Amino acid sequence: MRFGSPDFLYALALLPLVWFLVRRDRRKREETMRRFGDPDLLRTLSLDADPGKRRRKERLFLLGLAGVLFALSHPQYGERQLPVKREGIDILFALDTSLSMLAEDQPPNRLERAKGETAGALDRLRGDRVGIVTFAGTSVPTCPPTTDYGAVRIFLGGIDAWTVPTGGTAIAKAIRRSVHMLETSDAGSKAVILLTDGEDHEGDVLAAAGEAAEAGVRIFPVGLGLGEGELIPLPQAEGSGFKRNREGEFVVTRRNDAALREIAEKTGGRFYVLAEEPNALDRILDALSGMDKTEFESRLLVIREERYVWFLLPATLLLAIEFLLGTAGAARKET
Repeated sequence: MRFGSPDFLYALALLPLVWFLVRRDRRKREETMRRFGDPDLLRTLSLDADPGKRRRKERLFLLGLAGVLFALSHPQYGERQLPVKREGIDILFALDTSLSMLAEDQPPNRLERAKGETAGALDRLRGDRVGIVTFAGTSVPTCPPTTDYGAVRIFLGGIDAWTVPTGGTAIAKAIRRSVHMLETSDAGSKAVILLTDGEDHEGDVLAAAGEAAEAGVRIFPVGLGLGEGELIPLPQAEGSGFKRNREGEFVVTRRNDAALREIAEKTGGRFYVLAEEPNALDRILDALSGMDKTEFESRLLVIREERYVWFLLPATLLLAIEFLLGTAGAARKET
């Protein structure tokens, strides 16, 4: 026999103490009665003065309490096996970590908003394998596809504007890195959720999107930032203020809808602007839920049978008898 909550069994060691306290209380009552007068006369007049009845009640109470403690310890005897299958698709979140993602037009800034949207999507996923790619001037495979969402959250929490050491923005490299991470997957359906402001400094984006389409990878770009543009705050390590170009002018970052829309069309995905559709990630996940799923894992889950009823019912009966015993005695004396 196993116990699901064995800590309650330790409380059984306190039963002798309970018994001692109950017995001491009974003795104090008896001593008090002797001080008042003739014990036989008091026993006749008192409804609760029968020592034999009180001792029976004490035993019933202690046995009932022991049964309750055994029931609370969740005794388990016997087991059954339940087949469990895990099915889903492969999903990569490609997060832009370039300096433009520090713009605060989507509070607290674009990058933190992208991380928050990704974390919210993880709460909805069931059974899908999830990975993360971060990119700026180059791309970094931050978390390989896994069903361990706790691990994904740990990697996600460590992402910041310094995750990728190379400055700039190379969306094509992010797409190719994502396709490379998915090409060895046995999943029948693969998707990339691209969270970026769409600014790109190296080009070749459509060619990379075409390669993704050939590999069967659908890309769902999510544009961050507002269309009118925003200044880029400098990281604390680089001083205060906002980023300037070589001529000393402030750099304004703007969301590039055209490039992101073309990526979506090329790969069979769909482009969303987060500022206009706050539930963009939910809509993407709804679309992904209709894709063909692959069985990633099949195993037998061993479930142990709970047997607390074996102890709870007798304990309840003993405590009920203990309670009714005094009441029944009172009724007989009244007649």
